[in-house]
Amino acid sequence: MVEQMRKIWLAFILLSICVITQAIIVETASLQNFLIGDEPNCAYDNWISHLAEGIAIPEYNLYAPYDRQTNGFGDFRLPTADDLVYWNNMLNLFFAGDYDGAQAILNANSCPYQIVEFHDTDSGKTLYMLREVPNMLYYDDNGTQDTYDDESGAFTYGWGLFIYYPEGTKPIIITVPHPCDDFPTPRMGLLAFNVWNAQYLMINGAGREVRWTNQGSYTNSKSLSDALRNPNHPFNNVYKKAADNLRAIFQCHEWSCQIHSYDWNRHQGYANCQISAGNPRPCPNLPIRDLSPLKNDLINHGHHLMIPTNTVGIHNDVYLNDFYGVNYSIHDFIFTDGVHTYPVNNQIDLPAYAQNQQMLYSQAETTDYDVFEPFFHVEMDELPNSYQESLHQYYWFYGWNELLRKWDRENLFTHFLEYYGRWIYDIEPVLVAMFQMDDGQIPVAPSNLTVFNQSISTATLNWTKGSAFDFDSYEIYYATEPIGESNYQIFDRNNSAFLASPDCERIEVTGLNNAYNYYFKIRARDKNQNYSGLSNEVNTSLAPVTVSSLSAFGLDGVVRLFWQVSSQQNNQGFKIYRKVEDGEYVLVDSWLTNPALSNPSAYSFEWWDNNVVNRTHYTYKISSTNIYNIEFFYNIPAMAEPRAIHTITISNSSGTLTDQISFSANPFATDGSDNYWDVTKSTPTNNYVWNAFWEQYWGNNGTHLSREIKADYNVDNELKTWVMRTRSDQLNETLTISVSDNFSRAEKLYLYDGGNGTYHNLLSGPYQYLNSNSSIRTMTVFWGNMQPKVLITSMSNKIYQGGNTINFNWNYQYPFLVDHLELSIINESGSISLSSSIPNNQYNFSWTVPNNVSEMQDCRFVVDAVAIDGVRTRFLSDYHFTLVPQMILAYNEPGLKMRSNPWLNADLSFDQVFGESQAYELSSEGLWILTDNYDFGIPYCVFSNDISFYTGTFPIQSDEYSFNLIPGWNFIPNPHLCAYDLEDLSFMLRDELYSFSDVLSQNLVSRSIYVYHNGIYEPVTRIEPWEAFFIRYDGTEELQPEIRFYPFYNGPSVSPSEPAFKLKVTMNEGAPNSIELGLHKNATDDYDFRYDLLKPFSLPDLETNSIWLNLPNSDSTDSWDLYSEYKAEFTQPREQKFWNILVEAVSMEPITFSFEVQGSTPSWQILIVLNDVSYFVGSSENFVWTPPAPGIYEGYIRVSNYQVGIDEFVQSPIVGLKIYPNPFNPEVNISFSSSNFNNVKINIYNIRGQKITTIYNGKLSAGQHTFHWNGKDSNGNSAASGIYLLRVESGKEHRTYKMILMK
Repeated sequence: MVEQMRKIWLAFILLSICVITQAIIVETASLQNFLIGDEPNCAYDNWISHLAEGIAIPEYNLYAPYDRQTNGFGDFRLPTADDLVYWNNMLNLFFAGDYDGAQAILNANSCPYQIVEFHDTDSGKTLYMLREVPNMLYYDDNGTQDTYDDESGAFTYGWGLFIYYPEGTKPIIITVPHPCDDFPTPRMGLLAFNVWNAQYLMINGAGREVRWTNQGSYTNSKSLSDALRNPNHPFNNVYKKAADNLRAIFQCHEWSCQIHSYDWNRHQGYANCQISAGNPRPCPNLPIRDLSPLKNDLINHGHHLMIPTNTVGIHNDVYLNDFYGVNYSIHDFIFTDGVHTYPVNNQIDLPAYAQNQQMLYSQAETTDYDVFEPFFHVEMDELPNSYQESLHQYYWFYGWNELLRKWDRENLFTHFLEYYGRWIYDIEPVLVAMFQMDDGQIPVAPSNLTVFNQSISTATLNWTKGSAFDFDSYEIYYATEPIGESNYQIFDRNNSAFLASPDCERIEVTGLNNAYNYYFKIRARDKNQNYSGLSNEVNTSLAPVTVSSLSAFGLDGVVRLFWQVSSQQNNQGFKIYRKVEDGEYVLVDSWLTNPALSNPSAYSFEWWDNNVVNRTHYTYKISSTNIYNIEFFYNIPAMAEPRAIHTITISNSSGTLTDQISFSANPFATDGSDNYWDVTKSTPTNNYVWNAFWEQYWGNNGTHLSREIKADYNVDNELKTWVMRTRSDQLNETLTISVSDNFSRAEKLYLYDGGNGTYHNLLSGPYQYLNSNSSIRTMTVFWGNMQPKVLITSMSNKIYQGGNTINFNWNYQYPFLVDHLELSIINESGSISLSSSIPNNQYNFSWTVPNNVSEMQDCRFVVDAVAIDGVRTRFLSDYHFTLVPQMILAYNEPGLKMRSNPWLNADLSFDQVFGESQAYELSSEGLWILTDNYDFGIPYCVFSNDISFYTGTFPIQSDEYSFNLIPGWNFIPNPHLCAYDLEDLSFMLRDELYSFSDVLSQNLVSRSIYVYHNGIYEPVTRIEPWEAFFIRYDGTEELQPEIRFYPFYNGPSVSPSEPAFKLKVTMNEGAPNSIELGLHKNATDDYDFRYDLLKPFSLPDLETNSIWLNLPNSDSTDSWDLYSEYKAEFTQPREQKFWNILVEAVSMEPITFSFEVQGSTPSWQILIVLNDVSYFVGSSENFVWTPPAPGIYEGYIRVSNYQVGIDEFVQSPIVGLKIYPNPFNPEVNISFSSSNFNNVKINIYNIRGQKITTIYNGKLSAGQHTFHWNGKDSNGNSAASGIYLLRVESGKEHRTYKMILMK
């Protein structure tokens, strides 16, 4: 009741604001929070939650995983003519700056839109916002009982949100037309709006399925609420007014960026970002592609390796052509970084809707070839294909917190922006140069001008291209006499748009007079009216004919040459020249000897070359001769390669009725519909036998063919099929299908009769069937390397012990092609032959594992299918397994071991297996307790003095197995006699399966998995058989966590990307006896779950030294004890960072430290200080330190990217101070290192010198320290946006730094 009253009251307030007042609203708030979060300083917030939703077909357009798509949540008002009149009148006032007048029009028409003067605390900008007031009577609980994700209020007009920044420095419009199903795009649009300092951000207010034509089945093309498709959508009125406004203010064309995303589990195999300049627009230019040598474009601002593995969660390396795909087919598009050079990926399937209303308006009166593209279209994969495609990864990507079982609303788009934000920032410097459009250079001149072709009224010219970043057009000078200073005409982009492209190297100059000779030169012009020098001069007369096309078709033992002409004028006739393979052109026929080649009234010519050999490549040219006996070559040759054409004949039993079709493959044909190659065929009438090839998707209702030629392929290695239909009114008569005899002996041709399921080898003889009716009978012709396929039946991965029986099963495709099967088991190191003579009618095989089988890890079942033609094809199982002998040896070295027992029900003691020993298990209270029994499913720490051997024939654990987890450290045994890499481990949470990458992404399970092995206790990436290990679970018991062992699971790699710098410090003995520290671009100077590994659990009764790192927790008085600690990379030319270390010495024996350094340079300096003893890493082979007494000693490691002098080090108690992020909102981190024990004060002042708050005042130990300021003063009030001063004091030293709070 209270919630309902609140909604009614809010609805009343909003309605009052919208209708009663004539003045515009003024708000000071965070635009980001208004758009996608909580903002109490706005009349309403979380704008995206009020979007009108609808469902025409369930799951046709996928909404956000946190948003239930709802029918009837809000609406879209189809504008009437009167609506559009007042809307346009309002926009005229809005863009004129009369916001009160515009609001008055809205109020007078009872339109639920309000104009807001919005002071954005995030950016400091003053914006003007045209937004709808949501109807608060709509409510959606999103299908959950929790109220945090409820949606209260929906838009009922749904015309959109329009944000105008009059002070924007760039003429940019950013549009987000599909905010419901392209759900991450409003946030990406906001990022682009701010980074680019754009003038407009426009977001549609309704989903595509809210309103549609309701005619037939829904498709997006029938949407009326889609601003892309509906030209009468009020969104488009705003767009056009904004574009016109930008053109008037900036005196240039607007740049329109339209942002989309596509469903995470559709459009497989394409790049993360599909980019186009619109559709079709196959010649994209700036900012997508810079054809000048500068390569100042979006793609070349990228990197060969765009995102290293596991940078944003768990994913593969993302290379440039994985990240970008660009719609282009005209001109090369090359990425180069000096090391890698290759074509840019041009495989995309979402180039833009061809009737996109915003695209059409911005592209009107522009050309695809200009160096400036006015429209930019991007589609981003909602879960990039570099991630494992699973719901768990998809949910994580959008802020799902598995521990809390909630969406983290503050981080819904954090990962999306981290992954995709790169293109926003990379395009920024391109936009700056693009709008400036002045490279300050004279264009590079085109050269090597030649005449390529002539016709009656045109001349086609070739040249070597020039270049300019600000290229405008090539100018072709032409005249009927040698080019002088003013006797020429100019042919440029106004005559042929292609001349606007700097990579244009051929053009047809039109409008010439056949009575004259012509002279030509060419130069380049840029947009600043700079001109290159002129090229060489060429001249030509014009040809007596205009040839419009020339084509050649290689048939069986003959080539058909065909050309068309649009006009002839004084043409005596044609000559034909032929080139065989790579030879020279030779005249093969002439109008002088063949009258058919001289016909001045003809518009097409056909000529047959019967002097050819199949499978030989021929190239043809033609020429024409005018009345002055001047010969003009048509320099676009035609190529052909004759091939054997095969026939399939159908006949009745007496042979009195027959029909025939033909087929082949040719290198100049395609698998699609080809003119001349493919010949249509009509259906029969009466007293007939009939056959035809059939293409279901050609034409409106399919197409029958009498001849079908497909693209060439290697029939010895590949296979193609033709669908053939037969029909006859000769009922109950045997019909015969036969083929021509022009196949080679090695070829294969099979027919599959769909009427009875029979396969037949047509090359072994005709095929016959009884025709029982006059209906169409469908058959398939297989031509080429048709080989049998074996489909091995899946099984679970397992461990098999000697004496176990394995049942292998499979099925066949084309079993009649199988001569026999050979069965085996293989792994990387060996194989076992099971059988070499399985007949083609056998579908299973049972094998009992020999008791004395040699151990084979990670095996697969193999079927080698030997075909009747002797070809051998190998098929491997998708499942994996391990073979072990029945009698299993347990071998143990002396000393401490972490052990598991894979035997079931063995009833063994430790003394039996390990000899004289002490064994410990870990109690539920985390205490080590002595134990005697060595049981399955329990992890142990075992001390033994001697080498031990034990053999047993007890059964082992062979199937999947799981153990419960508890919060904190868990001691877990490996239940199987197989090894597990970390990614092979999996987990169950609430009975759902999660990979290691899933739980790591959710910060539930750490990579810090420890095994004590051969005297070393450190993180491992592989768990061996017989081993136990420590793993840390940081979730809660409510998730019902289990660790799952499924042999050879093979999940995604969980190893982080390589650090920029790494130092491993190792003591000669200890547990742990090593630490790792370093710098990583994704790490911070605080605790990072992914990179900073906790110190392992202590082992029982182990009297040995140990070393670890200590990181103070800036959020509390606690600190982290770590095995590894990675900090952010250096950002300054002179910077240093500190790591605190602790060493526990159990005696006064000297301890030797060794160092492994990766990624530093000779200018760097690494210093270790332990108990006031200093050592520069690299100054000698090892560092030997003698503890003065048993105990725990403090020290630190300092890494600097320069050589630190002793005086500098002593005199600077505060080093490496870093403020991040800066600018910040609302929190900032302050990180620095203290070189010794000091009193430190940290204060914040405003720009007037008034103290805002004290962050810290007290003593600090030597080492790294990080503090936070939450953006509030000493009274707990939030500080305003602006410049603040940080003052750090220590002893006599004080330092002041500038920080910017940008809300």
